[in-house]
Amino acid sequence: MEKFNLKMIRTTTFEEVVFNFKINGINVDLTDYVIEMRVRKEYQGKIYLYFTSVANDGITITDAVNGDFKINQQNINIDSYNYIWDMKFTDGDGISKIYFGGEFLIENNVT
Repeated sequence: MEKFNLKMIRTTTFEEVVFNFKINGINVDLTDYVIEMRVRKEYQGKIYLYFTSVANDGITITDAVNGDFKINQQNINIDSYNYIWDMKFTDGDGISKIYFGGEFLIENNVT
């Protein structure tokens, strides 16, 4: 799993994060894939955020053939904490793998 850390200030707008998904230097064709992202405080703990590419609910596949997708710009309002996250990819045959994950730091704001 490739580690990728995210960071934002609580109650502000989370800016989109763009990905180009490759394995061994070759773009992964995301046609018929479902991408899911879960944010938790601890492994197997309560899910604080859930995004999916189904109906572009937090994740949008922007160019499936070339492996392009993004976590959408959105309002996120959860407590400040250094969460953990990962992203699961499920292909049209139902085979699932996790390729990305890391920490998701939500910092307190002053205003």
